[in-house]
This record gives sequence, structure tokens and C-alpha cells, in this order.
Amino acid sequence: MTIKWNWGTKIFLVYTGFVVFMLGMVYLCTRQNYDLVSTDYYAQELKYQQVIDGKNNANQLGKAMTIAATANGVAVQLPVAAVEGEGELHFYRPDNASYDFKVPVKGDGLINIPSSQLKTGRYTVKATYQYEGKPYYNEATYYAP
Repeated sequence: MTIKWNWGTKIFLVYTGFVVFMLGMVYLCTRQNYDLVSTDYYAQELKYQQVIDGKNNANQLGKAMTIAATANGVAVQLPVAAVEGEGELHFYRPDNASYDFKVPVKGDGLINIPSSQLKTGRYTVKATYQYEGKPYYNEATYYAP
């Protein structure tokens, strides 16, 4: 017994193959995780002028924030001698929001992060702080081994 491959059978097979392909794509797309950069992005957008002012103030210092690997983790040195009030160091992981964390910045501007807090991959390190009454903002990329 042989199967007749007339034009109706071929159209049915092409249509069935397309439906199976589309159902597979729908399944794969629903399994994908989409993290927002920030959950309060609208409020941050309204305050973005402060980030621009902080970047301009940081550029006027002439020094950059340095990030160096140490035996115990990572050392971040801000370009100012002393931080006034409270600042914040935000380790932002673009591919997985659960790896993001924030560290308060106080004192001499040297922050040590233990290696147990970092997962392997790329981080964007964002520093916000005050110095001599002016806001400052630095940003750098760090690759955790």
C-alpha cells in the first residue's frame, strides 16, 4: 500500500508542520525571563537630571572610580578622599536581576566587596555620593571571575 502524495496531502503536512513550529515557539517564548532594568523606571526618569549633574561633577574631578580584584573579593575606590553623608554603590547585573545588590558608601570612599556576593559575569557598578555639598555619580563595568 502506498500513500498518495497529492496536493491536498502536501498542504495538510505543511500546515501541520507550521502549527507544530508555532506551538514550539510559543512554549519557548513563555519560558523566557524578562527583567526590567528598574521597577520604578518612571520615577528614576524624572530624577535623571541629578544623574547628569553627578556625571558632570565627577568629570570635573579628573579622576575615575577604580575597581580592582583582591584576594578576598573586589575593592572599589571612589575618586574623592571622603564621602559626606550617605552614598550608595549599586552592582547591577543586566542579565539577571536577582544578582543585583547595593552597598552603602561612607567614610574614605574605599569599599570592599567579598567575593561571596559576586556571581561570575558582567556587572555595571554605579556609585552615587556627596562630596563638598555636590552630588557625584560614577559608573564602570566589572567582570567578576
